[in-house]
Amino acid sequence: MITFGSAQGSIGLAALGAGIALVLVAIVGLRVRGPLTRVPENTLKFAVGVMLTTFGIFWSVEGAGAHWPGDDASLPGVLAFVVLLSFAAVASLKRRRVAFA
Repeated sequence: MITFGSAQGSIGLAALGAGIALVLVAIVGLRVRGPLTRVPENTLKFAVGVMLTTFGIFWSVEGAGAHWPGDDASLPGVLAFVVLLSFAAVASLKRRRVAFA
């Protein structure tokens, strides 16, 4: 955030925004800590991996100079595509594991 602020000549405002974001993330983290401890670790890893992959694909395409139809509104479509491929990969790996067992 501070990098963006320096580019706009407003480092103080960017630092304030970064500080507020840090506090908000800490508060949300403390509030959801209990419920998240009941979620299986592999499920969390899968969800985080899907989200990171989705945003990675989205930003990579934008960084390459292409434009998404609907701009940010196309993110749910990219997410659905990544989830579909991920579940297909998991199913394939499960079948392969059973075949070799």
